[in-house]
Amino acid sequence: MRGFSVPPPTVLAVLLMSLSWADAVTGQQPSIAVEADAAIDRARSAREPAELQAARAELLELSRRYPRDLYPRFSGRSRALVEAASIGRRLGAGNTAAGELLHVLEREPVSQWTARAHLELADLVLTNGDWQLAADHYWQARQGALRETAGSGQESGAVDVPRIALERMTRIDRLVLRRLAGKNPWTRTRAYLPRDYLPEKQKLKRPRSVAVGPRGELLVADDRRVVQFDPERTLVASRELRGLGQTRPSFGPVGPLGGITAVVPSPSTVQRLDDPSPIRFERPSGGRLEQIITVYRGPYGNWTVLSRQVDVVLRYDPQGRLLEFGQARLAQPVDMAPGPHGRTYVLDAGKGDARAALLTLDPDGELENTFSADWRRPLALDVDAFGNAYVLEGRAKQVLVYDPDGNMVAAVGPMLPGGIELRAPNDLAVDGMGRIFIAAGRLETVVALE
Repeated sequence: MRGFSVPPPTVLAVLLMSLSWADAVTGQQPSIAVEADAAIDRARSAREPAELQAARAELLELSRRYPRDLYPRFSGRSRALVEAASIGRRLGAGNTAAGELLHVLEREPVSQWTARAHLELADLVLTNGDWQLAADHYWQARQGALRETAGSGQESGAVDVPRIALERMTRIDRLVLRRLAGKNPWTRTRAYLPRDYLPEKQKLKRPRSVAVGPRGELLVADDRRVVQFDPERTLVASRELRGLGQTRPSFGPVGPLGGITAVVPSPSTVQRLDDPSPIRFERPSGGRLEQIITVYRGPYGNWTVLSRQVDVVLRYDPQGRLLEFGQARLAQPVDMAPGPHGRTYVLDAGKGDARAALLTLDPDGELENTFSADWRRPLALDVDAFGNAYVLEGRAKQVLVYDPDGNMVAAVGPMLPGGIELRAPNDLAVDGMGRIFIAAGRLETVVALE
C-alpha cells in the first residue's frame, strides 16, 4: 500500500512505553487475568515438577512485566507473586516463596491478594514449627479477606481464605494452646453419621473405615458400600462395592494445586469414585498385587500402596506401573498415612520377635525413623499437619496421640468425652481442625471427637 511504512523497532518500543505510561498516568490498570489463569490451569494439570516450574516462571515474568514505578496500584502483580509463591512451596522452595510473599505484604498495595499472601506465609511458617507467627498471619488473613469480600461475596472457585484461616487457628488452639494450658484438646463427642442422612437402601450397617478431606469431607465404608459427604454432611456419592473387607478408603489430591478425589481400594484393585475404571498393580516379583490394605494418591497422580502380600511399601505411576521406592521391611503392616514434607508413615503390628512399630519413610521411601510402643492390637493410623501421629489401639479401645518425637501427648478412651463408650473401633481419621473421627462398628456410626 502506497504511503504506508513500518516504523523501526526502536520507534515501536518507544510508542508502547508511551502508551503504558499514559495508562498509568490516567489510572487505567492492565489485566493479566487471562494469562495468569492459563498459567494456573497448567500448574493444576502438571504431571511432573518441571511443568510446575514452567508455570511458576510464567507467573514471575508476569509480575515483572508491570513494574511498580509504572503501575503502583496494580493488584495483578500481587496475584502473580502469590500464585508463584504457592507453587514454590509445593516445589520445596520455601525460602524463596517466603521472600515473594513478604514482598507482597511489605511493598504492594493492599488488595484481596494481601489476605492470600498472609495465608500462604502462615502455612509456610507453621510447617517450620513457628505456630505463634503462623497464628498472627492466619488472623490477618481472615480479617483482611472478610474486609475485602464484605458486600461483594467471594468469587467462584477462589480460595476460601476466611474458612481456611479459621480452621488453621482452630487447629493451633486445639493441638497447641489447649495442651499448653493443661486442657483436654477434645471436650465433646457426637455422632457424625446420622442414619437419617442416608436413603434406606444406602445405609451402612457397621462402618469399618473412615477418611476425611481437607475441608471436612467425610468418606465412610462398610464391607459392601462407600458413601461420601460434603463438609455440611450432605450426601455426595454412594456406591455399592462388594468385597471391600478391611480395606481403607482415602482422599487424594486431583493435582499439585488442590482439589480432591475419593480413592477406594478393594483387595485387588483401586478406583476413584469419580472414575469407574479400576487400576490394578503388579507385584515386584510378578503377578497381580492382592491383599491391598490402603493406598493414597500423590499430587502428581502416583500411587503409594500398602499390601499384606509384600513386606515393603510400594509406589506406582498414575497408570499402575511400578516405580523405584524405598525397601524398609515390614512384619505385619496394618495402616499407612501421608504426613508433612512428603513423608509416609506406616503402622506395623509386628510379629514374633518384631515389636509393633510406627515407621517414618522419607519422600524417596527410605527409612527415616522407627518408633515402638506397647501396643497390643494397633488397628489404624493417621497423621496431622503438625506431624502428630494418632494410633487406634483396639485392645485398650483408645486413641493414642504422639508428637513427632514419639512422646505421648494424649490418650482418649475407652470412655469418650460426653459419656460415650468406644466399642469395637475399626478406623480413625483426623481433619484440618484436629477433630478425630472414629468408625465404631458396634455403635453403627462414626463418632467425632471435637
